[in-house]
Amino acid sequence: MQISDLAAYDFNIAEGLELCADDEDIYKEVLETALEEGREKLPLFEELIKNGDYDRYIIEAHGLKNAARQIGCDKLSDMAKESELTGKAGDMGAVVANHPALMAEYKRVIDAMAKLFE
Repeated sequence: MQISDLAAYDFNIAEGLELCADDEDIYKEVLETALEEGREKLPLFEELIKNGDYDRYIIEAHGLKNAARQIGCDKLSDMAKESELTGKAGDMGAVVANHPALMAEYKRVIDAMAKLFE
């Protein structure tokens, strides 16, 4: 699989490349880092929601929002932003309700990046 194939997984490759000085090697390094972090963060999100640690969840959602935007995953970034903002507004019920969809999208992105590095 090549970077261009990520478009089929809704990656905004042009945006990701632009944020990496239009350098495909840098973009690939950023994607690899995002993959490694995603493999660590996915279970962390599950643990935080299970333990009701919403303050940390909101912080992690903020980080995910920015990381997803950096690699061109606009949908994931927007979903993380929604969780961050609803959490900051104190609507933890919405955070919990949106958690499964956010994690499904995050897993889909992680799986796509994993295919790139197989």
